[in-house]
Amino acid sequence: MYLTFDIGTSSVKGALVGEDGRASRVERAPVGLYRGEGESAWEAEPSEWWKALAECSLRLVRRNEGPIRAVAVSGNGPTLVPADSSGNPVGRAISWMDRRARDQADRISAVLGFPLDPSFYLPKALWFLEHREAEFRRTARFFSCPEWAAFRLCGEACTYLADPYYERYTWGGPAASELGLDASRFPPYAAPGRVLGKVLPEAARDTGIPEGTPVVTAFPDFLASLLGSGAVEPGIACDRAGTSEAFNLCSDAPCADWSFLSLPHAVPGLWNISGGLSTSGKALEWYARAAGFPADEEPPARKVFRAAETSVPGARNLLFLPFLAGERAPLWRRDLRGAFLGLSVDHGPGDLARAVAESIGFGLRLTSQGLAERGHVARLVRVSGNPARNAFLTRLKADILGLPVEVPELPDCELSGDAAACAAALGDSADLKEAAARLVRVESRFEPDPRLRGEYDRLYYVFADAVAALIPLSERLSPESGSPGSGG
Repeated sequence: MYLTFDIGTSSVKGALVGEDGRASRVERAPVGLYRGEGESAWEAEPSEWWKALAECSLRLVRRNEGPIRAVAVSGNGPTLVPADSSGNPVGRAISWMDRRARDQADRISAVLGFPLDPSFYLPKALWFLEHREAEFRRTARFFSCPEWAAFRLCGEACTYLADPYYERYTWGGPAASELGLDASRFPPYAAPGRVLGKVLPEAARDTGIPEGTPVVTAFPDFLASLLGSGAVEPGIACDRAGTSEAFNLCSDAPCADWSFLSLPHAVPGLWNISGGLSTSGKALEWYARAAGFPADEEPPARKVFRAAETSVPGARNLLFLPFLAGERAPLWRRDLRGAFLGLSVDHGPGDLARAVAESIGFGLRLTSQGLAERGHVARLVRVSGNPARNAFLTRLKADILGLPVEVPELPDCELSGDAAACAAALGDSADLKEAAARLVRVESRFEPDPRLRGEYDRLYYVFADAVAALIPLSERLSPESGSPGSGG
């Protein structure tokens, strides 16, 4: 068995994945996301990640009857973890959702010669230097989220690097030293699918993993899910669903439009072109809270979907724009905010819930259609993440995208991707692509309903026009605009 973990925004997931790709068990443990300093500041507690990983691991290991051959950890990013010389966190981690480092991003962009979003690692490290001087002096290394957990397991520091291209989005190469950041604080790069080290005695005590088990280099979560969804052929897209969402298209060439993120795939020679939504699952949680749905053990999203099913496709001409925390690719608008459009006295709670649910499909189509118009056409979508288990939402995506959507047998695709890294590291497969093809198994397929094509096409173009209109209005609403509205 391969023991795999993924550190998400709201939970840590773990699985024992067999050499045939079947997961004997999947475990989850919750973790938190906390407000930091200012509106755009979001933080996480690394100690919670480790506790949750250990909880999942102990449950899995105690029920496992076969040998654990390797361990791999993927995780969310760009999330920055300052750590001391022993690997202990120096305060909270700065989450991937955090955009407080705007000034730093602008200065770094000028040095690098291309735009760098405030959410990326280097702006956050520079912000930490300039605003947390005492903590910075105690910081021996900056880690990303999964590499910090791997360090706790085996004591070897690294930064996952699937391709040299990613260096510009991690520690920034020579730009870091120009900005006063010592290169010694950034762990060396390591390619995925390699044995990094072996489980230490203290980590074995915490997690139940046998001491000496190989720890394998893996990926940031988006690359792990690409492999684990089987999106290793051009035209197959992975929809990474969760707190946020990203439409990741496998392509044989990058996109010429820089608005879409074109990054090397985990498989050499292929590219991952992406865009998405910073608040998809987060928008569902927000609406459940704003609508006053009872706070109990039932997931908020499930309550929203149940209400949405009382409405009709198109939510009676009601649209929701789900930009509750700015947006990354392809819009790249820090201050973009959400809105309901078309609201009337005839709309009820079910219509509002359906509009929020449908906004996820429209947001994904903004990327899918934009890429198609630029010559990068998706023919199939594989959905990854816990929301993939909800048939209502998956069918909705197929209808709005106008594409078949498949759900893998293990929809937590990061865990399958980590298993592919283990298989490659141990020589069970020749390479990552072969490992992914062998391990990924499809459970169900949703075809778009041709009867809804016209309605969703019409509403999509209204949605796209509404986004374009909302951008300048959001800028005027920004507290940083400093200018009063003008009458006409």
